Amino acid sequence: SYRYIISPSTHKNRAMFALSAQTTLKKVVFFSMMATARGLSIQTAARVERVLAVKGEAGVSFDDIATTMGVTNTYAAQLCLGQAKLTAGGAKNLASILPGIAPDDLTSMQTEFPMRSFDDEILKEPNVYRTYEAVTHYGEAMKAIINEQCGDGIMSAIDFYCDVGTTTGKQGEKRVVITFNGKFLPFLEQKAEDNTAKSPRE
Repeated sequence: SYRYIISPSTHKNRAMFALSAQTTLKKVVFFSMMATARGLSIQTAARVERVLAVKGEAGVSFDDIATTMGVTNTYAAQLCLGQAKLTAGGAKNLASILPGIAPDDLTSMQTEFPMRSFDDEILKEPNVYRTYEAVTHYGEAMKAIINEQCGDGIMSAIDFYCDVGTTTGKQGEKRVVITFNGKFLPFLEQKAEDNTAKSPRE
């Protein structure tokens, strides 16, 4: 209920806290559902829910976690969502900013291999769909420029950095900035002499 929003001023802080907690809960439930839908085990999906709940209780942002861990904010989010593997050094830093995180969850984040898939339903989420639409709409032009500047090849999504931030437009509006920084991988001429696998034709 949002009844506290119109309560007397003495209840203002309580109202804002209730609304914030409600918003955090909705985010936790949404990301937990997406975790299950994209193929994570029940145990891992439950861990994602717990980690996001701890993050909400701590009142920190993905930017805060990224700064503490020395990673990009997108990678920090992926760690919390079970889409990246936590290192031993990263675990210490994550525990320092999320002191409520369970030791067992920290251990599983380091030992389990992530399921880096996605559920098709996520494309129905407006924010995700619009980003997808932008990449597909500008995709042919981006490919032409990559080929022109780098040659015949692709941008890696493995040796890759992604960062999300904002800037301010000329009219004072907030604008989203997404940076992709991926290693260029050239297509190779498949010379038989360089092929170390035995040919099935022999």
